[in-house]
Amino acid sequence: MNIGLKDKVTETDKISILLIDDKEVFREGLARILDEQGDVEVVYQCSGIGSLDRIKATKPQMVLLSSTLSEPDCNELAEKIIELTPNTKVAILGTSESGDGLYDAMEAGARGYLMKDMKLDDLLKSISLVAQGEVVVSAPLAKKLIGKFGDLRSNKSTYEEKLSDREIEILKLLGKGTTNREIAKALFITENTAKVHVKNILEKLQLRNRQQAAAYAVQQGLVFDIRDPDEI
Repeated sequence: MNIGLKDKVTETDKISILLIDDKEVFREGLARILDEQGDVEVVYQCSGIGSLDRIKATKPQMVLLSSTLSEPDCNELAEKIIELTPNTKVAILGTSESGDGLYDAMEAGARGYLMKDMKLDDLLKSISLVAQGEVVVSAPLAKKLIGKFGDLRSNKSTYEEKLSDREIEILKLLGKGTTNREIAKALFITENTAKVHVKNILEKLQLRNRQQAAAYAVQQGLVFDIRDPDEI
């Protein structure tokens, strides 16, 4: 069953996806199913090896990346994808509900952690939300992550010691995937000022890019609108 976006989406509005999984049968089957929905377009599907060249060539809006890649490691590949094409959102397709690898994936810059056996409707909802810059985690992992946030908020965090109030405000916005222009509009500052703040945040927290800053904001419990697709 489709989630109903098809009637609202034009050809140019389709979400472009590159699918990476070492299991050829799985990825070809998922690519075919996604292409049939009308809301998304799988521009390429491949194993982890050599995938960076295809990402560079296609510049997809999103990469769906299997957590079980044999080579390279999925989190390492996620970091490289984000460095290569910063506008590309990465979502991990996992197989375990234990939460293993979830925090590492977020630290690597992933905007979603989804389960391979989730319902198609939920997968499509998640893809749409991640493409918009939201953080999406499958249940019951969402509950585990939110529980972890409670633990983080109970202690004084490093960011509180290093960042100004304004920088913390901007870090929260980075956690929601906002651009410098959107930050400037939200806080009534110039885009250049927003850019300077982001640069200072990265330096103070010793982060490489805004995707890592977004992941850091999620880990520290600064983003409260994490979406569980089962509850949408």
